[in-house]
Amino acid sequence: MLKEEIEEAKRLVNTDAVQITIGEVSNMYTSKELNILPDFQRLFRWTNDRKSNFVESILIGIPIPPVFVYENEDGTWELIDGLQRISTLLEFMGVLKNLETGKLQRSQLQKTKYLPSLQGLFWEEKAEGEVAIDKALQLFFRRARVEFQILKHPSDPKTKFDLFQRLNRGGAYANEQEVRTCSMVLANAEFVQAIRKFAQREDFRKVFQITPEQEGNQRDVEYVVRLIVHTFTEFDRTLDVQEFLDAAIVDILTTKGQDDVMSTITWMVESLYRTFGERALFPPPEAAGGVAPRFSLRALEAIAVGISRNKAAITALADADGFLKERITSFWQQPQVPEMSASGLRGTVRLQRTIPFGNDWFKPND
Repeated sequence: MLKEEIEEAKRLVNTDAVQITIGEVSNMYTSKELNILPDFQRLFRWTNDRKSNFVESILIGIPIPPVFVYENEDGTWELIDGLQRISTLLEFMGVLKNLETGKLQRSQLQKTKYLPSLQGLFWEEKAEGEVAIDKALQLFFRRARVEFQILKHPSDPKTKFDLFQRLNRGGAYANEQEVRTCSMVLANAEFVQAIRKFAQREDFRKVFQITPEQEGNQRDVEYVVRLIVHTFTEFDRTLDVQEFLDAAIVDILTTKGQDDVMSTITWMVESLYRTFGERALFPPPEAAGGVAPRFSLRALEAIAVGISRNKAAITALADADGFLKERITSFWQQPQVPEMSASGLRGTVRLQRTIPFGNDWFKPND
């Protein structure tokens, strides 16, 4: 049985490995044959110290790990793993484009353990007082090779999501959602753009109490992902919450219609904001069991998802807004609500309480 599973899995993966000069990597990037997706590039976070140490490794011949890419049908490559290394090379050579301005950005090296004379050097002199690396060293640098591991077409497209997450989980990224977002972009970049745009809506930001800090670490995108996943997919109890979100959102992005998904959560947010404003998901002072007056995942999963799941039945009512006002108000009086977010409660257990309850509570006539 195991041998059969291994053989089946191998058929989903077609790989190759090549050694490519840094000069060619630069050419591939500038000619758009090597795609560093925007959501990847936002996570270029190496310090100047790490960048300089990496350049030092190239110059003195210290082996560096391979870079992983996915080969598209048109022959172009999408970066899966190696963002920090590739971006460092491109930035040092002055060809990396800034996402916001579109201008080329470059780095200035600092001294390293073995090469203290790197201090202050640029790739090229562009202003008075700048000092460029020696031309001979430029040639050596451009001719140095990087190993690329290629997940070749026609490998199963979902393999690249798995590969990205396995390589990057727990790496240089700040949180689970940032890794997940990059995997989502690999699945359906247009759909992810719609999710990002939705997360910028004023009514969404007010209802879900999005702060600038949360926007910076993609908590707003995570809330949208949770809304979509729990509305359109049943929780898999064999997975932890993050694993479930990873798998479910990729499946939705590749199998569900974007318009249907986005129209459902848009209707839900508009309904919440219209009926209760920015306090739509806040428990009132008289909530059962002394529930703290703040936004929580309990409210997202039970109220927001419960409403989204029952869109068709709610919109068929003569007074949909009146129904929502009554059900949301009385929701906070139910004795089950405090138990949905008790201290120390695991997320997997919480989901098994919030989602079913909300689904039934916001079902008309139940």
